[in-house]
Amino acid sequence: MTPKAIRISVGARTLLALFVLGLLLAALSSGWDLRQETRRRAQQLDQELGVIAPLYTVALLHSQGQPREATQALLQRIVRQHGLRSIELKMQSGEQLRALSDEDSDPGPSMEFALGGAGGALRVQAQAASVMQTLRHDPLLRSTVTHLLVVVALGLVAAVLLDRWLLQQLRRLSEEVRRFDPTMPPQSLSWLEPDEHGPHEVLQLERAFAHVHTTLGGELQREQTRGRQLRDEIARQHQRLEQVERSLEAKRRELAALERNDPLTGVANRRELELELRREFKRVQRDQGRLALAVIDVDDLKPYNDRHGRASGDELLKRLAHFLAEQFQRDTDMVARLGGEEFVVLMPGLDLRTAQDRMESVRDAWRAVAMPHGALPASRGRSARDDLVTVSIGLAAYQPGRPYLSTQALMQAADEALYLAKHTGRDRICLAS
Repeated sequence: MTPKAIRISVGARTLLALFVLGLLLAALSSGWDLRQETRRRAQQLDQELGVIAPLYTVALLHSQGQPREATQALLQRIVRQHGLRSIELKMQSGEQLRALSDEDSDPGPSMEFALGGAGGALRVQAQAASVMQTLRHDPLLRSTVTHLLVVVALGLVAAVLLDRWLLQQLRRLSEEVRRFDPTMPPQSLSWLEPDEHGPHEVLQLERAFAHVHTTLGGELQREQTRGRQLRDEIARQHQRLEQVERSLEAKRRELAALERNDPLTGVANRRELELELRREFKRVQRDQGRLALAVIDVDDLKPYNDRHGRASGDELLKRLAHFLAEQFQRDTDMVARLGGEEFVVLMPGLDLRTAQDRMESVRDAWRAVAMPHGALPASRGRSARDDLVTVSIGLAAYQPGRPYLSTQALMQAADEALYLAKHTGRDRICLAS
């Protein structure tokens, strides 16, 4: 903030304006009086010059018979008496005497007079009617101008003192206000330690600024505290949001897996099987390829559940699903659970004979697992060799020469083959006719 930006009150500005106006009026009045007095004095000089010769003619004529020093002294007295610049006496003998004023002044009007007879001539020259001469010869006007100059000087001194005593402190305060920052250290701000011996108004300003600084500093600290709390809360909420997002992602993956996989065994469910079967069926129809489908059913699962419990039956199904998944690991193979104790194996690229050989080896491998049943009906025998969990398999295949019109027809053919296997003794493979 510049000194020009410092504002003063209306009353102070009015007093200052009246003071300046008074000074201007006094200066104009004094200047006008001085000018008039100077003009009057110039006229007076002309009149005085006109009477000098008649006043001193007799004395000058008489002095010519006296010594030169006496005549010179008379001329010097005339100069001092009438405030002349110079006087020059030309005697009849041709000799000239001249007296000059002790003051260094500009030449003014002059006159030359004849002294008559053998007296010669007298030439007088007045001093110019200047301001300084007027002041020198007019005590009242000189006093007025002197007092005016004193007032102006006192005003300048007061302005300097006001600047040093008040305005400099105001400029300092304005500069500190301009660069004010609530985070500044207290020792860098003078108003936090006000000068008790300074002007009362400045002291009030410093106290007001100190109050503002303290208030803003406290408010800033509270805002900073609230800001830190808000940032911490945002961080906590962000962590919670990330946890929720991870949980949602896990749930989405779980739901996606549930849409595709059987929740008990983990293999593909019926819906995923139907989608894959339609895709493969369209492909073999288009390319005249081969597609084998086997329906596998656990023999006598109900007696097993009745004997060992439903949980054991579920463990049996999971073990069988895991076994089938290990047996069919081609990228194109699919093991799916239809529901209950039925599973389906989809084998793209295999004809009926090749698929039969493959399923025979799978059935033998399952018998090698040798899971005891413990609840076979009496008609199936009770020997340790025969008391095992077995499976029945119905097999159908789409191949050149034996096409099926739809996926439903292919599935129905495999189901009919499974039905035949169940009713001809179980633990066997039957082919669709």
